[in-house]
Amino acid sequence: MEQILAQFREFLHGRALRATDVRDAIVRAIVAREGHFDVDEIVGDLQARGVAVSRATVYRSLPLLREAGIVQATVPTERGRYEAAAGHAHHDHLVCTACGAIVEFQFEAFEILQREVAARHGFRLTGHSHQLYGRCAACQPAAAAR
Repeated sequence: MEQILAQFREFLHGRALRATDVRDAIVRAIVAREGHFDVDEIVGDLQARGVAVSRATVYRSLPLLREAGIVQATVPTERGRYEAAAGHAHHDHLVCTACGAIVEFQFEAFEILQREVAARHGFRLTGHSHQLYGRCAACQPAAAAR
């Protein structure tokens, strides 16, 4: 945790921005959270810890946190879904279009294929994101019944 906070503070310093207690608390809440979250969940976590923070403050912090590599946007939804990036292994997502469930997975064959495709086209990859959409096992019977 302290290494991630130091990384963020260094990032802010490099942009002549202040490191504040609220920004530190947001980083701590994001890194401590398991899985995917939206802004309201982070605000709730912070308020439960006694940190007075508004949704607007968290929303304004997200671009900085993304640029610093602390958080990443995951599955696009109306409210936006995020997950901690710092300190977490790379993975991709299966997303249920009915209930919104998100399953994380790692599949080395995808990683190999994307490197081959990039090399074939003269690209050097700096990152990627895979979201596969469909219906989870729980939602399939409901869709078939319609």
